[in-house]
Amino acid sequence: MSKSSTAEVRRQAPASSKGWFLWMTGLWIVFFVVMGQGRLDDLAAWIRDLPIVAEILVWIVFFPQVLATAVWTSDWSEGLRITLVVLFTVVWTVLSIPRPKTSGRR
Repeated sequence: MSKSSTAEVRRQAPASSKGWFLWMTGLWIVFFVVMGQGRLDDLAAWIRDLPIVAEILVWIVFFPQVLATAVWTSDWSEGLRITLVVLFTVVWTVLSIPRPKTSGRR
């Protein structure tokens, strides 16, 4: 066996996945800053007041954060709202963690 065939190939996550992770993390930081300032109600009202096409676009581009905003500003119990917002944050952050590309061959 040659040395090159037994050497482990080091794989790195693509730059695009690192950018996606930074984007998601940054959006969650902004979400919690806005929430801490008590301005999520204003943000939710602004999103609802957009023209329908713009509102749909905002929902698509910022889906997890807009969903969390909708949940946080709902009339649901505080425990349920906290649980869902934390769950959204953890799940979308974990899904955004950069991972190395897997090759089709093993």
